Amino acid sequence: MSVSKFREELKNILIEPNTTTITSIKKIVHENNYFNLSDADRRSILDQVLRCHVLDIVLSKPPNLYDVCKMWTSFTIELVRNEMCTAIMPVVILSDMFDVTTMDVCEKMFDHVESNVNVLKEPQFFMACKNNLLRMCNDLLRRLSRSRNTVFCGRILLFLAKFFPFSERSGLNIVSEFNLENVTEYLNENHFDQTECMPDSTPEDEAKSDIIIEKVNVDKNLYLKFWSLQDYFRNPNQCYKTEHWKLFIAHTDFIFSTFQSHKLEHVNRMDNESAEQNMHYFPKYLTNQKLLELQLSDVNFRRYILIQFLLLFQYLDAPVKFKLDNFKIKPEQQEWIKNSITTIYELINNTPPDGVRFSEVVKNILQREEQWNKWKNDGCPEVTKRLPTSDQSDMPSPKRRLRRNLGDVIKNMTANNKVFLGDPDLTKLWNLKPDNLEACKGPERDFLPSFDSFFQEAFEQLDPELCIESQYKKVNDGNFGWRALRLLARKSPHFFAQSNNPIHKLSEYLENMIKKTMSKEKISINQGSDKHVSPNKEFKKESVIESEEVDISEGIQDENENENNIEVEDKNKIPKQIIDQVASAIGEKWNILAEKLGYQPDEIEFVKTIKTTPLDQATYLLEVWVEDAENPKPENLIYILEEIQLIEAANILKS
Repeated sequence: MSVSKFREELKNILIEPNTTTITSIKKIVHENNYFNLSDADRRSILDQVLRCHVLDIVLSKPPNLYDVCKMWTSFTIELVRNEMCTAIMPVVILSDMFDVTTMDVCEKMFDHVESNVNVLKEPQFFMACKNNLLRMCNDLLRRLSRSRNTVFCGRILLFLAKFFPFSERSGLNIVSEFNLENVTEYLNENHFDQTECMPDSTPEDEAKSDIIIEKVNVDKNLYLKFWSLQDYFRNPNQCYKTEHWKLFIAHTDFIFSTFQSHKLEHVNRMDNESAEQNMHYFPKYLTNQKLLELQLSDVNFRRYILIQFLLLFQYLDAPVKFKLDNFKIKPEQQEWIKNSITTIYELINNTPPDGVRFSEVVKNILQREEQWNKWKNDGCPEVTKRLPTSDQSDMPSPKRRLRRNLGDVIKNMTANNKVFLGDPDLTKLWNLKPDNLEACKGPERDFLPSFDSFFQEAFEQLDPELCIESQYKKVNDGNFGWRALRLLARKSPHFFAQSNNPIHKLSEYLENMIKKTMSKEKISINQGSDKHVSPNKEFKKESVIESEEVDISEGIQDENENENNIEVEDKNKIPKQIIDQVASAIGEKWNILAEKLGYQPDEIEFVKTIKTTPLDQATYLLEVWVEDAENPKPENLIYILEEIQLIEAANILKS
């Protein structure tokens, strides 16, 4: 049988698919040997025939398109389970139907997608269909309007949340980005019309209202301060800048005082309208100046604003992994935030109806948000479901491993000059060094600082040309003096030298000891060189070493420690040749990577001025990131490269 003949017979069978259709297809495939095709080729032919046939049916615009979608989707699922076509065909058929139909019809057909979510999550379908299904949903979202088709957009997002596992990283905001495009437009100071005012409400409207309020005097000052806060809610990182923070505090305190001076009082309604009919949802704030008086008198609107404040305050003080190092708040800012949160909860409790209950719900939500943030900071580990006690009792008990004889274990450990303590962690810790006493004497356990590092600042302050007042010198600091005496007793030979001149003050004693210890080494250095240094300029030297009597092992230990630290840092850093390869793969997209890494626009422009080609710019960016980043591990850079679709560069780091 030829391939074209096989396709014609498949089309004839697929006119009215039913339970016997699959049997008929199997009969054609197995009883007729057409070109000795493999199973994969046969599935490809059936996929193409099935896809073209369903597309022709949809384009003919049948009256019951929903039933057609349901029938063919269920039929392709059965074909996949019988290994007659590829696993992605149910999603491909749905995607083709959505592409050629209107949004109203798509919204009806999406019911069938939601009803088959458990089927699509089966292992046979999930791995093959997840990318196609995600692409289909994203195509629908791009066609929809977030303001007019809000319900349908929400259904699609809820379906994706049910379909993908909880720890799926593609659906998470790992790096804590903000939607900076969500700008709230409102009248500026020049276009604000002070003469326009709100129309007076009629007695009928007041009778129907749930809330009795005292009218708020909405002027230009209140309007501009109120809506300007939305910019801080959109981009909370502005609050870490001093000038923005001062402006934010002033506007926030003004809004809080406005809310406190105009409290809402709840009145029971006399009609039979349900509470659901009185609740309205708007995906975007309306900023007309005439509406602000009514908005401030609305319970839901006031709660929206107060919850926005709580979310902002929680972010400012939360330990977010991808925050910049300078994004930290000061103690006085923390105190102000704490007082503001107390004020917000008082306002929520006093806002009817059920203010106290609503406040408890908000606290619960924010507490769960903290757990969610901690989970993301830990790298989004896999979430496992804990089985109930009844299910655990039915599970078979795991096989017990045969334990070695304790005597044999101790015998083997003793033969290897090791000690067995019973616990594996303690045993490992105890046997890190064969001789524990020598391990305690190791250079890495010498925590005493050197004279050069400890006395450097105090030695420079002795210079009379600096004109430093006595009370501000280090030698007058009691904590410094106590540590200095301990260091001198351990490492200075002058500490135990007898003197006929008694010293009554600790500061005077330390000055003499610092001069003896540090200046003696200054003179010895100058005598060994050809250059002559005058005694008056002796204090201005930056290089200070210890006296000849101090054991030189201190310097050897510091050098060994530095070499060890350099080796550890070099292991964590990305090699130069790898940086060059990654930079070549990034190319002209280096500025996108720079924004992801947190560099500001002026810093990106500076790179463009000092480097001319994209390759040099990308190389310079990676070298700067490796040197300045707090944790420049390759896996962190791999994750960011994958986020911005630079897969080739990420694969270079992986290999």
